Amino acid sequence: MRAQRLNRRPAGRYIMKGRTGPYAATLRACLMACLAAAPLFAAPSLAAPAPTPAAGAPLAITTTLVALDPSDPGATPTAPDGHSWLSYRGGLILSSSDPRFGGLSGLLISNDGGTLIAVSDAGYWLTAQLSYEAGALTGLSGARIAPLLDTEGQPVAGSKRRGDAEALTRLADGRLAVAFERDHRVWAYDFTAFGVAARAEPVPISADLADAVNNKGLEALSTLPDGSLLAITEATRTPQGHIRGWRVTGAASRPVHLARIAPFDLTDMALLPSGYLLTLERRYSRVGGVGAQMRLIDPTGADPTGPDPTGAGPLAGAIIYRSKAGQTIDNMEGLAVRTAPPARTLIYAVSDDNFNPLQRTVLLMFELTATP
Repeated sequence: MRAQRLNRRPAGRYIMKGRTGPYAATLRACLMACLAAAPLFAAPSLAAPAPTPAAGAPLAITTTLVALDPSDPGATPTAPDGHSWLSYRGGLILSSSDPRFGGLSGLLISNDGGTLIAVSDAGYWLTAQLSYEAGALTGLSGARIAPLLDTEGQPVAGSKRRGDAEALTRLADGRLAVAFERDHRVWAYDFTAFGVAARAEPVPISADLADAVNNKGLEALSTLPDGSLLAITEATRTPQGHIRGWRVTGAASRPVHLARIAPFDLTDMALLPSGYLLTLERRYSRVGGVGAQMRLIDPTGADPTGPDPTGAGPLAGAIIYRSKAGQTIDNMEGLAVRTAPPARTLIYAVSDDNFNPLQRTVLLMFELTATP
């Protein structure tokens, strides 16, 4: 069969010229159908591809294994009364010559324990991979760093007032919430979709947040089982001496206060599988140096008949760990919790070195071995 010739008429219709036969009508119908369907086949190429989460720039970090108590590697962390709630499960001293590294203040660990996400009070994201041996933390690798972005997509790093990120939590909708002090606010980031390229989305807390003390603003964030956000300051206090905070549910916000145990101030908190909150608290003096403690807090346990003028008593709870002289701690500021099979609760704490060569970035892991 010889080739057929196609001529186009002004109306845009195609006809077959040449030999006619039983196949001509069928061929003509197929041709018209393909031309009509052409835009449908072309449509997928016009759709924008799904965004690839940005990961940031590689960052060289050196790790050194460390015991909680170098003079007694088998020592068990204890509460002031001598009771043991925790077991030490390994720790690392992290160091880098990169001037952007340091100041780690907010921490998240993935459910499988493999990924670390942190924010620094210099306005940076830090991500890395964690490794373990025999259930103990033994390594960190693949670190990357990138500036946190504002609502316009501009970096906040380089401005202490705008970039002083102090706390990190995952919201009920999956976004990551970051609390900042000095310029007191909470911003949310769609980290799953965009990674470190995510732009900030404001999260309303309370009009009273504007009254927070300059360098003692929001220091701890946690999403509670009902989806509400608990945001508590470091050391902005009520007249009664309690640490001020707020519980945010949708568009509503109400004051929540945490009982302070002097001389400790709050630096972070995380939700345990039991529904209790675990706090991380710090003290510092030139004479006594640095210290750390953890408390178990029942977030539903505020006494509505308490003396607090808001009508609710302060949150309070048992101390389950207080550091001792000689232990490997520093300015402990970031706290994260995850579970591991069969029913283990693992706790991570990281220190803020204040970009001071005399301080260290320490990453410690504990296991909760007693239940509230």
